[in-house]
Amino acid sequence: MSRVRIRIDFTPRTDDDEFVLGELTGELAESLREIGGEVERVVRPAIDPDAKGAAELLLGVVTVLAGTDPGYVQALVDVVLSFLQRNTGRRVHLRVGDIELTIDRPTHAQTDELVRTVRAAIERARL
Repeated sequence: MSRVRIRIDFTPRTDDDEFVLGELTGELAESLREIGGEVERVVRPAIDPDAKGAAELLLGVVTVLAGTDPGYVQALVDVVLSFLQRNTGRRVHLRVGDIELTIDRPTHAQTDELVRTVRAAIERARL
């Protein structure tokens, strides 16, 4: 089964500092790993290729390698929604191929549609 990389990022609040953003990014990554995802925190490449140690983690951004298994996609969406419930006032952005979704506080019906949309986006990105 082929898999697709999904980029997940969340909006910071004005009072967030690097420590808070780092903790939240780690929390999101760990939650995604618990459902079996291959998760990576995104690294910003060094601007100067000769500079040592200049690469840094992008705060608030992770990627996950996902397939279209309905159970996994549902679990991924559930993790994102749980993250939003614990961290009110934020939005999460999912990017699958050329499709971008913004998630805030969806209703139950919107959540079902979100799962279908993510699965369709993964299928489309695999082609």
